[in-house]
Amino acid sequence: MTNAARMTPQADAWAAIEREKRFDRFIRKACIAAWVVTIGLLILFGIGSAVAAVQMIKLAAAMGAPWTLLMQPALPFLGALWTVCLLVATLTTVGVFLRLRTSSLNEIQLRLAALEDMLASQGGPK
Repeated sequence: MTNAARMTPQADAWAAIEREKRFDRFIRKACIAAWVVTIGLLILFGIGSAVAAVQMIKLAAAMGAPWTLLMQPALPFLGALWTVCLLVATLTTVGVFLRLRTSSLNEIQLRLAALEDMLASQGGPK
């Protein structure tokens, strides 16, 4: 008899929960790495936009250019920042509704199996 054939439904459910938890940890690590890279690039982009804005301020002060011209270097950075914020909001919402549901359903299944085992060992309702 193989090891898989000897596993009880309760042990099977625990194994499935452990697989899900390992997968969740992997996804969490990949997510953290991606966000570190994204935030690092956003900081570099912000620094580049700030340098361009400082140069525009100097140009506007020296040549009498209109001050509304100063917003031009900041617009791409603001667009990128808005896009990242929208992406974070959307992905976290999806994560809350999908990933947490899977873990909860597996735990409910395990608890029901344990309750069934407990009732069966007590001889059931009289």
